[in-house]
Amino acid sequence: MTTSIASTASARPSRGRRAADLLARDLPDAILMVLDGVGEVAVVIAREYLVRTMVLLRDHPDTLYKVPLLVTAVDWPDREPEAPRFDVVYQLRSLHHNDDCRLIVQVTEAAPELPSIERVFAGMDWHERETFDLFGIEFVDHHDLQRILLPDDWDGHPLRKDYASFGEPVAFTHNLEWALPAAERPRDMPGSTR
Repeated sequence: MTTSIASTASARPSRGRRAADLLARDLPDAILMVLDGVGEVAVVIAREYLVRTMVLLRDHPDTLYKVPLLVTAVDWPDREPEAPRFDVVYQLRSLHHNDDCRLIVQVTEAAPELPSIERVFAGMDWHERETFDLFGIEFVDHHDLQRILLPDDWDGHPLRKDYASFGEPVAFTHNLEWALPAAERPRDMPGSTR
């Protein structure tokens, strides 16, 4: 009997499902929400459970997420005022189970800080510094939290969506009116103002 590729693929659980199941069983208070998307499960966890969650996912034989892939953030400035502005996203991999998991911790603009997990995963040291540098998320108890990509005297955090960028506008066909002076605009471009 042969097994089709489609039936084999559908039998495999969504990526991250094993992390969500373990957390629901062993640390249910940590879970705020489970997001089940296209072939992937992400777990939104409470910030006070971050370190305990990481240790559990790293050490439990059902998960063994021992490879830290990344930590970054997503800025949502248009959320309701009482909602957290930032989603701090952690991605871990289990080589033993051939699985990835995504964890999300939400933080507010007023208090953009989380406990550092560099003592759980030494490889997260640089990722936390980059997230601090570009988003302004502070990682409490990090051994050397300082800018990593930008100069120490840089003002602001460039990946925040309200960051005022500098530089010259780039000329595209849809913005020639403001990107280029009238004398430099191509004569054969369509439009009444060219």
